[in-house]
Amino acid sequence: MIIFSKALADQGTVWEDIREARESCQAMPADLVRFSGQSRPVVMWNLTKSCNLACHHCYIDARTRSREVGEELSLEEGLRLIDHLAQIQIPMMILTGGEPLMSRHFWAYAFHAHKKGLSTVISTNGTMITPEVARLLHEAGIRYVGISLDSAIATEHDRFRGVEGAYARALNGIRNSMAAGLKTGLRITLTQDNWHQVPALLDMALEMGIPRFCLYHLVPTGRGAGIADRDVTPEQRRSVVRFLAEAAVELKGRDIEILTTDSPMDGAYLIELLKDQPERQDYARRLLVNAGGCTAGCKVANIGPEGDVHPCHFMPQVTVGNLRQRSFKDIWIDDPGPELQSLRGMRTQLKGACGRCEYLELCGGCRQKALYFRGDLMEEDPTCILERPERSHRE
Repeated sequence: MIIFSKALADQGTVWEDIREARESCQAMPADLVRFSGQSRPVVMWNLTKSCNLACHHCYIDARTRSREVGEELSLEEGLRLIDHLAQIQIPMMILTGGEPLMSRHFWAYAFHAHKKGLSTVISTNGTMITPEVARLLHEAGIRYVGISLDSAIATEHDRFRGVEGAYARALNGIRNSMAAGLKTGLRITLTQDNWHQVPALLDMALEMGIPRFCLYHLVPTGRGAGIADRDVTPEQRRSVVRFLAEAAVELKGRDIEILTTDSPMDGAYLIELLKDQPERQDYARRLLVNAGGCTAGCKVANIGPEGDVHPCHFMPQVTVGNLRQRSFKDIWIDDPGPELQSLRGMRTQLKGACGRCEYLELCGGCRQKALYFRGDLMEEDPTCILERPERSHRE
């Protein structure tokens, strides 16, 4: 996650609110002191594979009321997991899916997490957020609601999301969420179809008073692998990053923050854009080094609907344990397997251009993209946007 507004304009809205929630956690018990830094991750929990849409890029290949629903964690298992995550004091839990609001246990989990003092946010397509649902989300103490909108044109968003009317319902979801007093963000997944619409979507966010604009880069996993050829070119990606960097500076003082995710090389490119501003460059570099670039298996963790634990939600094919057999703490801390150990030591193992890069400490490339395009978690990420003659960009 690269927060352009913080790096370039020393401004954060939702980021500041979420950070405050993290820092309000009580001090960890002595036996959990080592469960900190890279070992104390933000946990993204895919509650269900069920979804009311059919998005072209879905990393979990969600389906409408899928057959796998019966294999999802039971209510008792889920509540026990929340107790465990609260006990080890993870900084944040992200509830997602599929569509998380389609989980039969969503409200039980949300209110239980609130009771346990667990900072919780929700990642949703927004189509199910009625005024009543928004009110309940607020009562459940949800810290942030991220809602996807992939085009400023209704028909194009609906086509990408696979259901007619998804655009109008997502917009209503955003309005209802904000009316209920929830911190709300507009999210776009960048493709060849919509990269040129980023300015229009940012304008929409400003007009609606949405406090966060988050750009996701396409990651080739799940159904996203089937549209890998629709990813943007390096120059298109650079163009979008430059636009967002300029917007972050111009909008300083406005109640909005701008960020990108799933492309740690955005941070490296940002540093290069600041070459004529040494003080700002140094400040931004320190922020980005602290953020850590690709943190799969370190600062982020994923739990699938059936209890499988993954290094990242974009790595469902890499399973490091299952909660029905071992606790999360045992999988993540006490006895991490070779995949987690490799990811945590990747700065010394990366190959190719990533291993030689001057921005290694703040980037590291996307490990899922390296795995997909090169067949090796430690290989270079061919989607890098740094302009270097030795880099072999994917066509």
